[in-house]
Amino acid sequence: MESLYIAYNDVCDSARANHVRKQLLASKRYLIEGYMPFTTWSKTKLGTSTEQIKSSIEEGLERSAATLVLVGPDSAANPWIRYAIERTYNAQKPMLALFINKLKDEHGNTDTADVNPLERFAVLERGKKVYLSERYAAYGWSDLSSGEFEAWLELARQKSATKVVPAQHSLAMPNKLVSDSVPELDTTEM
Repeated sequence: MESLYIAYNDVCDSARANHVRKQLLASKRYLIEGYMPFTTWSKTKLGTSTEQIKSSIEEGLERSAATLVLVGPDSAANPWIRYAIERTYNAQKPMLALFINKLKDEHGNTDTADVNPLERFAVLERGKKVYLSERYAAYGWSDLSSGEFEAWLELARQKSATKVVPAQHSLAMPNKLVSDSVPELDTTEM
C-alpha cells in the first residue's frame, strides 16, 4: 500500500478531509498521513509547540510517497499547508492539489474554494520564476470510482520524476522569500 500525506485546513475542512481519507482507506490501496481528528491550531493553543507540529508534519511527509493538498476555504493562507508544500517540494516528491469545497461538511454545506495554494509559491529555476501550480496539477475531488485519482497520481509521479531541480533554489511566497531552511511561522494567529 502506498502512503499519502494530506495537507488541509483543519479549522474548516476536517469533515471534508475525513471524507477523502475514508475513501482512500476504503480502497485498500493507500495509507494516510497528516489527518488528525482534532485541529493542530487547537493543539498550538493548548500548549503543543510549533516545533512539535513541524516535526509531526515532517515525519508524516517522510513516510509518504506523495502529498495531496486539499483545497477548501482559506487553504492558501494556512501556514501548515504552506509548510507541507515547501517540504514536499524540497523532498522532490509528487504533489497534487484536490479541490474539496464541493464536498459537504459536517453541517451538510458546500463552500467556495480558496485560491490553489500552489499558485502562491514560485521557484526560481535557471533564473526563471515558475509557479508550483505549473509543476503540479489541480483537480476537483469527487470519489475513487472513476479511476481518475489513480491517473492523476501517476501523472504527479511522472512530473516529479522528470522535473529539473537546480542545485540551489528558493521558494517564494507573496511578501516573503522562503529558502531551504525551515521557515519561521507566525504563531500569533494560532
